Amino acid sequence: MLAAALAMAGCSQPSQGATARPAEEPAPLVEVVQVRPASDPNSIRASGLVAFKRETSLSFPATGEVASLLVDVGDRVTEGQLIATMRRTSVGADSAEAEVSRDVAQRNYDRVKRLFDAGAAAQADLDTARLALERTRDAIQLKAPAKGIILRRATEAGQMVAAAQAIYSLGEEASGVIVRASASAADMVRVSAGDVVDLEIKERPPLTGRVTRLAPKSADDTGVFQIEIQVDQPASLRSGEVAIARIRPAGAKTEATAFTIPALALTDARADQGMVYVVGADNVAHRRAIQTAGITADGVTVLSGLAEGDYVITRGAAMLREGQPVRVAKR
Repeated sequence: MLAAALAMAGCSQPSQGATARPAEEPAPLVEVVQVRPASDPNSIRASGLVAFKRETSLSFPATGEVASLLVDVGDRVTEGQLIATMRRTSVGADSAEAEVSRDVAQRNYDRVKRLFDAGAAAQADLDTARLALERTRDAIQLKAPAKGIILRRATEAGQMVAAAQAIYSLGEEASGVIVRASASAADMVRVSAGDVVDLEIKERPPLTGRVTRLAPKSADDTGVFQIEIQVDQPASLRSGEVAIARIRPAGAKTEATAFTIPALALTDARADQGMVYVVGADNVAHRRAIQTAGITADGVTVLSGLAEGDYVITRGAAMLREGQPVRVAKR
């Protein structure tokens, strides 16, 4: 009995040469895509560019040399802010004559201003006198006509410019941000002012807008018509960004329950049925059955089995099993 007890005790002790238990393998790394509504087959696709509704070209009213440029591309300006100055070159070769012209123009402006303040002169008379005074000055200031952002600068300090030659282009914030898209004559028949538009802009979240204006005439060189779309929440959009607009004509039937996912997400497919893996906040893969309706250029159209906002595993899905923990590369 004692020998048997000693033998059992010896078996219960770990041997000196026992190997360590192997470490668990790390969870596989996968990529996911968030479920979004599929493109409405009744929608109209058009491409265009983001722009401010009013993009104003700013210039000096006379010929001269640009003395200073006080703002640059990307700078935000306020209404009335000084943004550039110029030295006139057409005031007159005789400095004494130019001085007399300025004195006469100043006295005339002062006189008209007094009459205007007393109600004895019209606004047009005051504006004419002010313009005549400005034309006699050696230095001319250029001020921002509205709050906005400088989109382009077309000259350099020290450069000679003609009257009305563009110095800056200003995007006026108060005018709003729009997308100017192009559409064919066949598509224009179905578009109306007020139609809802889904906007896709690279590296931007999905945006919406509404059709506000339709061109009454096609462009002479391309034959396409321009559509103006007001963006609902433009946020930090920049003029010149490329936008894909999907216009939903009023009264058109939409596929409210349809979604699009990449074909790579399917782990099994038979006729109109398929299987995918969905991952939640717990980073665990769950197998889910879906009903499909074919493949388009955008991916597989899903009619049921998924909800908007679900994260479907794409790359790495073929190697998974139900309930397996995963590491998500990027959500």
